[in-house]
Amino acid sequence: MSRRNSLLVSVAVAALSHLPSSASAESLSLVRIATMPEGAEVTGLSTNAMGELFLNAQHPGGKNTFRDDAPPALVGYVAGFDPSNATSMDLPAQDMRSGVAVANGEYVTFAKAGDTLGDGNILGGVYDVSGALMYVSNTPDFNGFIPRGDGSAYLYTGWEGAGRDGASTVSRLALSKVDGKWQADLAQSKVLDLSPVYGGAVLCSGIVTPWGTPLMAEEYFFYNSALWNHPNNNDEDERASFQDGNDNTYIKSKSMSDYLGRMSNPYRYGYLIEVQDPTGAETLVKHYATGRLSHETAAIMPDNRTIYMTDDDSGAYADATYNSASGGVLFKFVADTAGDMSSGTLYAAKLVQDAETDPDKAGFDVTWVELGHGSNAEIETWAAEYDDVTTADYVEGQTSYISDDEVRAYAAGTANDARAAFLESRRTAAAMGATNEWDKLEGITSHSNTVYIAASGISYTMDKSWGHIDWSTGTKDETNSGAIALDAEGCGGTYRAVTGDDFNITRIDPYVVGQTTSDGSCDLNRPANPDNILALNDGTLLIGEDAGSKKHTLDMLWMVK
Repeated sequence: MSRRNSLLVSVAVAALSHLPSSASAESLSLVRIATMPEGAEVTGLSTNAMGELFLNAQHPGGKNTFRDDAPPALVGYVAGFDPSNATSMDLPAQDMRSGVAVANGEYVTFAKAGDTLGDGNILGGVYDVSGALMYVSNTPDFNGFIPRGDGSAYLYTGWEGAGRDGASTVSRLALSKVDGKWQADLAQSKVLDLSPVYGGAVLCSGIVTPWGTPLMAEEYFFYNSALWNHPNNNDEDERASFQDGNDNTYIKSKSMSDYLGRMSNPYRYGYLIEVQDPTGAETLVKHYATGRLSHETAAIMPDNRTIYMTDDDSGAYADATYNSASGGVLFKFVADTAGDMSSGTLYAAKLVQDAETDPDKAGFDVTWVELGHGSNAEIETWAAEYDDVTTADYVEGQTSYISDDEVRAYAAGTANDARAAFLESRRTAAAMGATNEWDKLEGITSHSNTVYIAASGISYTMDKSWGHIDWSTGTKDETNSGAIALDAEGCGGTYRAVTGDDFNITRIDPYVVGQTTSDGSCDLNRPANPDNILALNDGTLLIGEDAGSKKHTLDMLWMVK
């Protein structure tokens, strides 16, 4: 198959088997609208009220840290983007793959990793609480456009960290319209101080809330809290065991301790972070009430109370090296007050799969397990009880943090408080019967009553041959295929749910599913390994890839029409 294949009408026909029964070739087609530089992932997908599309190229060349030998990550937007007039593009020629290529409009780069900002800091620079530079991230994930009026705006960008170095940063670029195009004024731009919220751990994607505030997600929440203060994870040997080091985990817990200049607390990380008053005093708020998990992003429904959240984990990490015993959970948070995420009720989805294993066809009925009600203030009080734990407290076979027995007690209704629900949300969800088997549950987005959900891989815990792993012991039962038991599809897929007026998801169906080819790569004419997804103002869905060169020649951005 030619790497320069166009997407024509035939793609819509070919995609029929990957659509729910309500879709048709006439109503839905796939359009390739952008490609990334070699080695770069599609990130930063967001729009403003005018429908302008913001888009980043994360880690070009596969380099998570910006150094002299790394192509810099790009932060920018597509000027003149018109989804109603977009047509498919060919893959760019080999000598044209160093930048973002678009089918419609013009990609405008605002800034690159390593640029110097007006506050004297470096774009992508992660600075500890003393102001010392730790490293420069090459992974800009979230973009949030905040208008200021008179043709000016701020673009908030969350920088994910640098590979195993999880401490993250947030930049604020000052934008203005010049000759009809946005441009950045680096002299008026800055890096935010994250120390009031103990720093940010692996800041991933996010959204601008309907009430106009940037909302970012801490993606890596450290599943096995018992190992957070393990001496091996906090000594001078910072290599994971698979790198012939002695660390027990992948993302370094020590990174947050290095940021603080003292021992960090796992219960300070793994939340949604809101930038309140983004054009004024800029106050950062960690929403402990939305639960501690591997937050990827969130979808806020039109009632401004119901929020769906994806939990990005994978059974690929189900061993001592990577420190996990499950896949991810689909969570729901219902705020007590519209537009206020500081208190509410946390739920986890329990799935019942259709009598079908084909990932193109099998959907799920959904019910919700109520985990608990809480507020930021109360939950942070519980989290603070672990602030003084150090490596000196570590005892092999025990834990200095919330134990599995405490999780079981909460699930049985005998715990003294609800801390397990909010500080160990995935474990508690599993203990209470929710489904913890999604593989790389990444992007989520919504428009009106429709919610789209991206599973970057349909494999491992979603694979019917995988078996079921106990959330506590990590023991695998291969005779139990689990709640999600599909034929594996390593290229992943995007699901769709349509709610009623209560905005409650009761059913999830496959929408656009990738397809593995005979050589193990993914069909170039379908999205592969969806990660960042976005519903545009008119409801059109965009699917951004995190596929890598083994799956797709370049990571691509798709429009589903």
